[in-house]
Amino acid sequence: MLRLNIRHQLPQTDLRIQRGTLDRATTVPSRVHTENQQAHSSKWITQPRIESIDAYASQRVTGRRTMLDLARERGQKGISDVRAADSRHTQNGWANAANGAKRGNDISAKYHSKLVEGMEAEPVFTLEWTKGVEVQISTSQLIGDIDVGDLTAEIQTAPSAEIRATQGNTQTYVKDQGFIRRWVTEDTYDIYA
Repeated sequence: MLRLNIRHQLPQTDLRIQRGTLDRATTVPSRVHTENQQAHSSKWITQPRIESIDAYASQRVTGRRTMLDLARERGQKGISDVRAADSRHTQNGWANAANGAKRGNDISAKYHSKLVEGMEAEPVFTLEWTKGVEVQISTSQLIGDIDVGDLTAEIQTAPSAEIRATQGNTQTYVKDQGFIRRWVTEDTYDIYA
């Protein structure tokens, strides 16, 4: 009698796995770019300056006079003194002409005594320092500009970290092919074919 022998083997699959690796993961540092304009000042101070000195008002209040006032007053007095002296000399001349030849009339002694008397009567002028003088001064001023400067900063950042990785991989393959074998033997079964 014929016997049917069957041998089969299931197919086998296998996986090849390559794990993913992270080779490098770093953050990209931010970069800062700055522009700095230093503050500076172009200010300076002007020197004080004397504009005018006016002592006339203070001199008039205290009774003192300027040289112009003094010359004007003395000029007027001089003109009146000349007129008075002219009149006096004219009268003395006429009197000397009328009485000069008389005995006991010493004309030279008379003129000498009048000359000494006139010299002693001359005025003495005293000049003193005047107080209360008006002085106009331009004060010192602070002029110019101040530049406060400027600091500009530009920050550049990266949107993400820098990552370098090897991607993992999985492969499926057939390790053993499946099969079914059939054969026929007479009278006995094959234990293993």
